[in-house]
Amino acid sequence: MYWWLKWIVLLSLAIWLQYYRNSVSKLPRTRTKGSTHITSSNVNLTETYEFYNRAEQNKNDYSEFKLTVYGKGICGDLQIPPLKRPCTPFLHLHDDQTEKFTILQGQFSYRFGEKIYSCDSRTCPSPIIIPPLVHHTFWMHENKEDLILIIRIEPTSKDHGLRIESFENIVGVNRDKLMNLWQAFVFIDSIETYPVFLPLPFVKILMKIGSLIGRLLGYQAEYDDYTTIDF
Repeated sequence: MYWWLKWIVLLSLAIWLQYYRNSVSKLPRTRTKGSTHITSSNVNLTETYEFYNRAEQNKNDYSEFKLTVYGKGICGDLQIPPLKRPCTPFLHLHDDQTEKFTILQGQFSYRFGEKIYSCDSRTCPSPIIIPPLVHHTFWMHENKEDLILIIRIEPTSKDHGLRIESFENIVGVNRDKLMNLWQAFVFIDSIETYPVFLPLPFVKILMKIGSLIGRLLGYQAEYDDYTTIDF
């Protein structure tokens, strides 16, 4: 290939990349920065997050929030298989964080490793503890009443792993219908919460490569319109 043709290709790629990054930066986002209550949909009745214990308040020992999944919404539609409901997290594991679920109301189902359990505030252990490297997910088991949980994540960090800011941004992107493959790569790499479909080392490499491409395209782990930093 002639040297000038190589430069034309590189210049065209650079122009396209800048155009794409500029387009991503101008995507319309619902500003929820500073909100203590956010929802994952502006159209459907799904779930609400209530943030009250941020990591900065607890010297990064833990973050804690209340999650309400509505029984009368699409996340409580028992005709939809649990893993396909919009409020069910993908089957995943955390690299070095522990999750604790305390049930305040409703019927709760969760997958812990290869087993599935269903219980309520009287029959579940309190809290349900999910240690690092154990794959898991959860969903509403019965929709007679809303499912209300306290979710605690520990330890937390200022710049990686699951944090309140992670939920603000993931929920915000989903609410604004802006999630795509590259944005997902960036989020997963940042929160160090990995899907279970290949051995973990391969998944980490795949997520890291996807995240690098995503960031090159202009996607971020945190956006100003969503992220609350008050401390």
